[in-house]
Amino acid sequence: MFPPGRGNDNLDVGQKFVISLFGTSEVLTAEGQDVRLREYEKDKRSQIWVCETNSNGRFGMRNSATGRMLGRGNQKDGVGCFATKHLPWECLTFTRLSLGGYSLKVIGAVTGDKLSPVQRRDKTSTSLMIGTAAHQFGLHQLQDSVFRRFEWVAPGRLARSSAPYYDGEDSDESINETSIGFLVSHGIKNIISLNSVEISPRERGRLRVAGISYSHIKALECAAPTQEQFDKIWNAYEKAGVTIVYCGYGDGRTGMAISAIQLFQGRTLSGLDYKANGVQCRVQIEALNKLSDRIHGVENHSDSPDTPDVQPPPYMEPKKEKR
Repeated sequence: MFPPGRGNDNLDVGQKFVISLFGTSEVLTAEGQDVRLREYEKDKRSQIWVCETNSNGRFGMRNSATGRMLGRGNQKDGVGCFATKHLPWECLTFTRLSLGGYSLKVIGAVTGDKLSPVQRRDKTSTSLMIGTAAHQFGLHQLQDSVFRRFEWVAPGRLARSSAPYYDGEDSDESINETSIGFLVSHGIKNIISLNSVEISPRERGRLRVAGISYSHIKALECAAPTQEQFDKIWNAYEKAGVTIVYCGYGDGRTGMAISAIQLFQGRTLSGLDYKANGVQCRVQIEALNKLSDRIHGVENHSDSPDTPDVQPPPYMEPKKEKR
């Protein structure tokens, strides 16, 4: 079993995280005063870390099971979990990496106040050490059980998440008082759903009473969207209020919609940008490239900053020749 999400979640004080060896199911686990890499187990408290800051504004991670801080261990190059107070040895520096995940640095015993990277002791070891090689670690925030993987793409304007109550199937989606309360508390006034299943008329009515608009643009997992669907996504977003986009899990189809919105806004995106947004399938990337060509008028899939803010004409199917 893998921890939730891709491992690129942002640090958020007071929130709970699982810390993985990026791209694997091995996660940091408190065992007494030691920290080991163990297979992820859902809801296992020794694998859950609560983010906090000290009086100097430095980040730290406190283990949910032991109440102790992640940091330098008793051995001079070891990583442990024995301090109850957030002191300099327990100050952590997470740096986002372009290839995914984060590097993790702490103050090393032999380097004075200099930060040193945390790494696996060797390929087969379950222990960690303070060394010289920056390994990739994943930060997986344990999200609200209603809208999992919720995050702001543009704070106060555009958010993304899984479908409410998603638990493996698109049909898990449910709009009730709790999910509406979550949306209202975040100021969300508009939903764009790429879920393969549309909500019921009763659920639409609940949203309408709460002043939340809903657009359903059916998309199947790893299927290529049409250009008309991209236009519908933009039309549903452009003049609406604060918007949330979701599909089922909240990754591929949602990332596709986010990428389309960014293209319509005038940005030039590359395949790497699409993947960073969560797009996973080649056919979706090809469809986004086609949209980009339609917007910019030329085949240009680079990251040029000088992007014209021009809206494309509505997509029209080519006319068939009469015979």
